[in-house]
Amino acid sequence: MSKILRLLALGDLLLCGRYDALADAGQAKGVFNPLLALLNDADIVVGNLECPLTASDDPRADKLCLRGDPRYADVMAAVGVDVLSLANNHLFDHGLAGFRDTDRALTDAGIAALGAGATLEDASRPRILERDGQRIGFLAYCHDSTRPSDFATADRFGVAPLEAPAVLADVRRWRGEVDHLILLLHWGLEYSPLPTPEQVQLAHAAVDAGVGLILGHHSHMIQGIETYRGAVIAYSLGNCTDSDVDWQGPTRGFEARMTQTDREGLALTVELGAEGVRLVARHPLWLNDAGQPEPATGARAEAILAQLDQRSQALDDPDLTRHWENALVAKRVLGPLQYWWSQGSLWDKIRRFRLSQFKTLYLLVATFVRIRLSRSEARWSLFNPRNDTRPMPYGGGEEEDARQ
Repeated sequence: MSKILRLLALGDLLLCGRYDALADAGQAKGVFNPLLALLNDADIVVGNLECPLTASDDPRADKLCLRGDPRYADVMAAVGVDVLSLANNHLFDHGLAGFRDTDRALTDAGIAALGAGATLEDASRPRILERDGQRIGFLAYCHDSTRPSDFATADRFGVAPLEAPAVLADVRRWRGEVDHLILLLHWGLEYSPLPTPEQVQLAHAAVDAGVGLILGHHSHMIQGIETYRGAVIAYSLGNCTDSDVDWQGPTRGFEARMTQTDREGLALTVELGAEGVRLVARHPLWLNDAGQPEPATGARAEAILAQLDQRSQALDDPDLTRHWENALVAKRVLGPLQYWWSQGSLWDKIRRFRLSQFKTLYLLVATFVRIRLSRSEARWSLFNPRNDTRPMPYGGGEEEDARQ
């Protein structure tokens, strides 16, 4: 190996909603203009394409479906995007036609896409780039907790499933064929500031098997970064592009609105060389009102980086499981009780008391027991911050995550 390569890692790329109007107005080429200095400084640019690029209008009936204009394939290629993961929960939102359109658009634009295909073998196959004497391998997978539309099988189109034994086997199979092996993982809980203990365990196992860089997506929130045995693990980079979405499906509609968290993102500059992988720079990003990701500045940049440092330090907690349990108890047990206690005087509470609230108390106790005693990874799904303004007990109504 000779030259040190600079890789720029981007977060989730959602190119729907407002981006359709920009494309129709001939302004799509300007979306990434504020990032051109970063993009031009990189030898390799990689990210996660969070929507199919298709004109097909065949949405699934059971979820919010995303769709971007195929013209954005050429836009991304023009600014230097080299590799995009398709292993996510939105790729098949518009069926097989949507996937095929996406694959064709990216291939025609010269972007290496991976993580999906006609069979499991095809979806799990790496993409290998050769740059200045180095071979850089990429593997991409999607976890079932993200509720993807389709997983690939031996005889079915789909995305590559994130199953630890298979992933580690792939890593061991391909590590000797490349100078650096990079994992692109669609995983974790949406709007969670931390990865789950199981994510950390899998990331460490992947590094032990030979991975040098892990880039996480899906949470739409920046999570911590750690260095483990010389490898760099970024659990979630947040969003690079995003938009408000109004979607009316066959059975129900959604109105997804961006929050400040949705506007915050992170790009990383990582060096790849004979000595391994080195994190060179963390670039806090902000999605402006024109839909352009731009480098955050001043107090905003300082706040994003301070939060990143805090979340990275939390990864050093030797008992991350206990940390998660305490966070869930505070959110799903103590939080609802505090909300109820804040609603009027004690006399008001007595006057409004209903027998049905005994059921709510029972559910709170059952939730507490589940959090403390269950050993299932599924318990972490209780963390669902999107609806924090509607506490479940005493507040009425069911919680619904419109971004699934």
